[in-house]
Amino acid sequence: VHGAPSGDDEKRVVVTGADLLQIRAGHVRTWQREPTAAELRRLVDRHIRQEVLYREALARGYDRDDPVVRRAMQQKMEFLAAAQGGQGPPSDDEIAAYFALRREKYRSPAVLSLAQVYINPDSADVPAEKRAAAVRDRLESEEPTPDELAMLGDPIMLQPFYERVTENELAAVFGGGFAEAVVDLEPGAWHGPIPSGYGLHVVKLTELQPSRIPSWTEVRSLVVRDMEYEAVNAAREQVYQEIAQSYRVVTDAEVAELLESAAE
Repeated sequence: VHGAPSGDDEKRVVVTGADLLQIRAGHVRTWQREPTAAELRRLVDRHIRQEVLYREALARGYDRDDPVVRRAMQQKMEFLAAAQGGQGPPSDDEIAAYFALRREKYRSPAVLSLAQVYINPDSADVPAEKRAAAVRDRLESEEPTPDELAMLGDPIMLQPFYERVTENELAAVFGGGFAEAVVDLEPGAWHGPIPSGYGLHVVKLTELQPSRIPSWTEVRSLVVRDMEYEAVNAAREQVYQEIAQSYRVVTDAEVAELLESAAE
């Protein structure tokens, strides 16, 4: 749909195959690939949403006969809807109740320090598991210097020591399975072999601050920010749905087929 609506068209949004081609072309220009059926459905829904809000802005007289303000008018409708989400600062009881339903979202990851010796499974005739066990037994009876520790394993671009890294940071380097296994180790002793995406490791956990869920008072500002964000989005969606009920979306056969296939 193009141009300002008038008469019977004011409550009628038409989506054609030509619109679909433009929507698809825009996605290809941005992402350098064809959109999936689900992505195309979301793009069509967004197109319809923009048309509805644009027409409603025109109906409310927000335009100044300037095509440049088309997008600005859509945004103005979004801002007006969002403003309805502001009900003043939440009370402590409301913050605590919101937090109680989303406790896991605010969980802090484990923080740990460790030493590790890497064993390359493809670097020797002796099985890697056997080599790792020998290294572990040796480390249990002596305390090597950092240089000596590095010499015990095979060469690799990994550090022998990691100080106060989060479980997530450790997973980014070694993989999620390795990080989960290390967090469960008994601190102060050498363990292994523990597999990672690189091979095997003999590991000593030297410090562990377990993952924890803070009290809502510790993350009050973050919780309030999330509450406000959700309230604004909910109000914006509610206003759009109320406006959209008075509009009729008309599609041609190609667009209708797309919407039906994406919904399956």
